[in-house]
Amino acid sequence: LNEMVQYHIGEELHESDYAHLFGLKVIASMKKIADELSEEYGIRLPLEQTPAESTAYRLAMLDMKHYPLQASTVVKGDKKRGEIYYTNSTYMNISAPISPIERVKKDGRFHPLIEAGALTHIWLGESRPNAKSIANFVRKTFFNTQNAQIAFSPEFTHCMSCGKVSRGLHERCPYCKSSDVDGITRVTGFFSKVSSWNKGKLGELRDRRRDDLNNFRD
Repeated sequence: LNEMVQYHIGEELHESDYAHLFGLKVIASMKKIADELSEEYGIRLPLEQTPAESTAYRLAMLDMKHYPLQASTVVKGDKKRGEIYYTNSTYMNISAPISPIERVKKDGRFHPLIEAGALTHIWLGESRPNAKSIANFVRKTFFNTQNAQIAFSPEFTHCMSCGKVSRGLHERCPYCKSSDVDGITRVTGFFSKVSSWNKGKLGELRDRRRDDLNNFRD
Protein backbone atom coordinates (compact mmCIF):
# COMPACT_ATOMS: atom_id res chain seq x y z
CA LEU A 1 0.00 0.00 0.00
CA ASN A 2 2.73 2.48 0.96
CA GLU A 3 4.49 2.28 -2.41
CA MET A 4 1.20 2.38 -4.32
CA VAL A 5 0.31 5.62 -2.54
CA GLN A 6 3.81 6.97 -3.10
CA TYR A 7 3.69 6.20 -6.83
CA HIS A 8 0.31 7.85 -7.33
CA ILE A 9 0.68 11.02 -5.27
CA GLY A 10 4.42 11.31 -4.62
CA GLU A 11 4.23 10.90 -0.85
CA GLU A 12 4.45 7.94 1.50
CA LEU A 13 1.80 7.16 4.10
CA HIS A 14 3.68 8.88 6.92
CA GLU A 15 4.56 12.00 4.97
CA SER A 16 1.21 13.78 4.90
CA ASP A 17 -2.38 13.54 6.08
CA TYR A 18 -3.47 13.44 2.44
CA ALA A 19 -1.29 10.41 1.71
CA HIS A 20 -2.62 8.64 4.79
CA LEU A 21 -6.22 9.42 3.83
CA PHE A 22 -5.58 8.20 0.29
CA GLY A 23 -4.38 4.89 1.70
CA LEU A 24 -7.41 4.61 3.96
CA LYS A 25 -9.73 5.18 1.00
CA VAL A 26 -8.01 2.38 -0.93
CA ILE A 27 -8.42 -0.11 1.92
CA ALA A 28 -12.01 1.02 2.53
CA SER A 29 -12.76 0.36 -1.14
CA MET A 30 -11.20 -3.10 -0.88
CA LYS A 31 -13.31 -3.86 2.19
CA LYS A 32 -16.46 -2.73 0.38
CA ILE A 33 -15.70 -5.08 -2.50
CA ALA A 34 -14.93 -7.94 -0.09
CA ASP A 35 -18.24 -7.35 1.72
CA GLU A 36 -20.16 -7.32 -1.56
CA LEU A 37 -18.54 -10.57 -2.68
CA SER A 38 -19.25 -12.14 0.71
CA GLU A 39 -22.93 -11.34 0.35
CA GLU A 40 -23.07 -12.46 -3.28
CA TYR A 41 -21.46 -15.86 -2.71
CA GLY A 42 -22.60 -16.52 0.84
CA ILE A 43 -19.09 -16.96 2.23
CA ARG A 44 -17.06 -14.73 4.49
CA LEU A 45 -14.25 -12.89 2.68
CA PRO A 46 -12.54 -10.59 5.20
CA LEU A 47 -9.47 -8.47 4.57
CA GLU A 48 -6.27 -9.63 6.25
CA GLN A 49 -2.80 -8.17 6.63
CA THR A 50 -0.31 -10.27 4.68
CA PRO A 51 2.59 -11.76 6.68
CA ALA A 52 4.72 -11.30 3.52
CA GLU A 53 7.85 -13.14 4.65
CA SER A 54 8.60 -13.52 0.93
CA THR A 55 5.92 -11.53 -0.92
CA ALA A 56 7.35 -8.06 -0.24
CA TYR A 57 10.66 -9.16 -1.78
CA ARG A 58 9.21 -11.22 -4.62
CA LEU A 59 6.86 -8.50 -5.87
CA ALA A 60 9.61 -5.88 -5.72
CA MET A 61 11.90 -8.16 -7.75
CA LEU A 62 9.19 -8.83 -10.35
CA ASP A 63 8.35 -5.15 -10.70
CA MET A 64 12.02 -4.23 -11.07
CA LYS A 65 12.27 -6.85 -13.82
CA HIS A 66 9.14 -5.94 -15.76
CA TYR A 67 8.60 -2.26 -14.83
CA PRO A 68 12.06 -0.99 -13.83
CA LEU A 69 11.43 2.69 -14.54
CA GLN A 70 8.31 2.82 -12.40
CA ALA A 71 9.38 0.45 -9.63
CA SER A 72 12.78 2.05 -9.12
CA THR A 73 11.12 5.27 -7.96
CA VAL A 74 9.41 3.64 -4.98
CA VAL A 75 11.10 0.32 -4.17
CA LYS A 76 12.86 0.23 -0.79
CA GLY A 77 16.21 -1.23 0.19
CA ASP A 78 19.64 -1.42 -1.40
CA LYS A 79 19.36 -1.92 -5.17
CA LYS A 80 23.09 -2.58 -5.63
CA ARG A 81 23.02 -5.45 -3.14
CA GLY A 82 19.72 -6.74 -4.49
CA GLU A 83 18.17 -6.26 -1.04
CA ILE A 84 14.97 -4.65 -2.26
CA TYR A 85 11.47 -4.86 -0.89
CA TYR A 86 8.08 -3.22 -0.67
CA THR A 87 6.61 -2.07 2.63
CA ASN A 88 4.46 -4.86 3.99
CA SER A 89 0.66 -4.67 3.97
CA THR A 90 -0.82 -1.40 5.31
CA TYR A 91 2.30 -0.48 7.29
CA MET A 92 4.16 2.78 6.98
CA ASN A 93 7.78 2.85 5.83
CA ILE A 94 9.73 0.77 8.33
CA SER A 95 12.43 3.45 8.58
CA ALA A 96 10.04 6.41 8.84
CA PRO A 97 11.31 8.96 11.41
CA ILE A 98 8.18 8.93 13.55
CA SER A 99 7.61 8.10 17.20
CA PRO A 100 6.34 4.62 18.11
CA ILE A 101 3.06 5.96 19.48
CA GLU A 102 2.44 7.95 16.28
CA ARG A 103 3.10 4.80 14.26
CA VAL A 104 0.63 2.88 16.42
CA LYS A 105 -2.02 5.59 16.03
CA LYS A 106 -1.70 5.89 12.26
CA ASP A 107 -1.42 2.15 11.65
CA GLY A 108 -4.44 1.65 13.89
CA ARG A 109 -6.72 3.69 11.66
CA PHE A 110 -6.58 0.84 9.16
CA HIS A 111 -7.35 -1.88 11.70
CA PRO A 112 -11.16 -1.52 11.87
CA LEU A 113 -11.19 -2.27 8.13
CA ILE A 114 -9.07 -5.41 8.50
CA GLU A 115 -11.24 -8.02 10.18
CA ALA A 116 -8.98 -11.06 9.83
CA GLY A 117 -6.14 -9.77 11.96
CA ALA A 118 -3.96 -6.66 12.10
CA LEU A 119 -1.09 -5.48 14.24
CA THR A 120 1.71 -2.94 14.50
CA HIS A 121 5.34 -3.89 15.11
CA ILE A 122 7.47 -1.99 17.60
CA TRP A 123 11.08 -2.90 16.84
CA LEU A 124 13.09 -2.75 20.07
CA GLY A 125 16.53 -3.76 18.83
CA GLU A 126 18.73 -4.40 21.84
CA SER A 127 16.83 -2.09 24.21
CA ARG A 128 15.23 -3.52 27.35
CA PRO A 129 12.15 -1.44 28.19
CA ASN A 130 11.16 -1.62 31.83
CA ALA A 131 7.78 -3.04 32.79
CA LYS A 132 6.29 0.36 33.64
CA SER A 133 7.20 1.83 30.25
CA ILE A 134 5.69 -1.16 28.43
CA ALA A 135 2.54 -0.92 30.55
CA ASN A 136 2.20 2.81 29.87
CA PHE A 137 2.62 2.27 26.14
CA VAL A 138 0.02 -0.52 26.05
CA ARG A 139 -2.39 1.57 28.13
CA LYS A 140 -2.05 4.56 25.81
CA THR A 141 -2.51 2.31 22.78
CA PHE A 142 -5.65 0.74 24.26
CA PHE A 143 -7.35 3.96 25.35
CA ASN A 144 -6.23 6.40 22.65
CA THR A 145 -5.96 4.52 19.36
CA GLN A 146 -7.91 2.12 17.15
CA ASN A 147 -4.97 -0.27 17.02
CA ALA A 148 -6.03 -3.88 17.40
CA GLN A 149 -2.70 -5.38 18.42
CA ILE A 150 0.93 -4.41 18.98
CA ALA A 151 3.99 -6.65 18.94
CA PHE A 152 7.18 -5.73 20.79
CA SER A 153 10.08 -7.31 18.91
CA PRO A 154 13.62 -7.41 20.34
CA GLU A 155 16.73 -8.76 18.60
CA PHE A 156 19.20 -11.41 19.76
CA THR A 157 22.50 -12.97 18.76
CA HIS A 158 23.07 -16.70 19.20
CA CYS A 159 26.66 -17.89 19.41
CA MET A 160 27.33 -21.30 17.89
CA SER A 161 30.68 -21.52 19.69
CA CYS A 162 29.73 -20.96 23.33
CA GLY A 163 25.97 -21.44 22.95
CA LYS A 164 25.05 -18.20 24.70
CA VAL A 165 22.41 -15.73 23.57
CA SER A 166 22.93 -11.98 23.86
CA ARG A 167 20.61 -9.05 23.37
CA GLY A 168 20.95 -7.20 20.06
CA LEU A 169 22.49 -8.16 16.72
CA HIS A 170 26.28 -8.52 16.87
CA GLU A 171 28.96 -9.58 14.40
CA ARG A 172 30.87 -11.20 17.27
CA CYS A 173 29.68 -12.90 20.43
CA PRO A 174 29.91 -10.45 23.37
CA TYR A 175 30.90 -13.36 25.63
CA CYS A 176 33.55 -15.37 23.76
CA LYS A 177 34.25 -13.02 20.81
CA SER A 178 33.54 -15.76 18.25
CA SER A 179 32.34 -14.65 14.82
CA ASP A 180 30.35 -17.87 14.44
CA VAL A 181 27.06 -16.21 15.32
CA ASP A 182 23.55 -15.86 13.94
CA GLY A 183 20.93 -13.21 14.57
CA ILE A 184 17.45 -14.01 15.82
CA THR A 185 14.53 -11.64 15.49
CA ARG A 186 11.01 -11.39 14.12
CA VAL A 187 10.96 -11.77 10.34
CA THR A 188 7.30 -10.70 10.26
CA GLY A 189 4.93 -12.97 12.13
CA PHE A 190 7.47 -15.12 13.95
CA PHE A 191 11.05 -15.17 15.23
CA SER A 192 13.67 -16.94 13.12
CA LYS A 193 17.38 -16.98 12.35
CA VAL A 194 18.49 -14.10 10.16
CA SER A 195 20.70 -16.45 8.11
CA SER A 196 17.55 -18.03 6.67
CA TRP A 197 16.06 -14.75 5.42
CA ASN A 198 15.79 -13.71 1.80
CA LYS A 199 17.60 -10.61 0.51
CA GLY A 200 14.52 -8.44 0.74
CA LYS A 201 14.03 -9.17 4.43
CA LEU A 202 17.73 -8.54 5.06
CA GLY A 203 17.34 -5.15 3.41
CA GLU A 204 14.32 -4.43 5.57
CA LEU A 205 16.24 -5.47 8.68
CA ARG A 206 18.97 -2.94 7.88
CA ASP A 207 16.35 -0.20 7.48
CA ARG A 208 14.25 -0.93 10.56
CA ARG A 209 13.85 1.96 12.96
CA ARG A 210 14.49 0.70 16.48
CA ASP A 211 12.74 2.39 19.38
CA ASP A 212 13.61 2.53 23.06
CA LEU A 213 10.45 2.72 25.15
CA ASN A 214 12.21 3.25 28.46
CA ASN A 215 10.69 6.10 30.44
CA PHE A 216 7.67 6.19 28.14
CA ARG A 217 4.83 8.03 29.88
CA ASP A 218 1.23 8.86 29.11
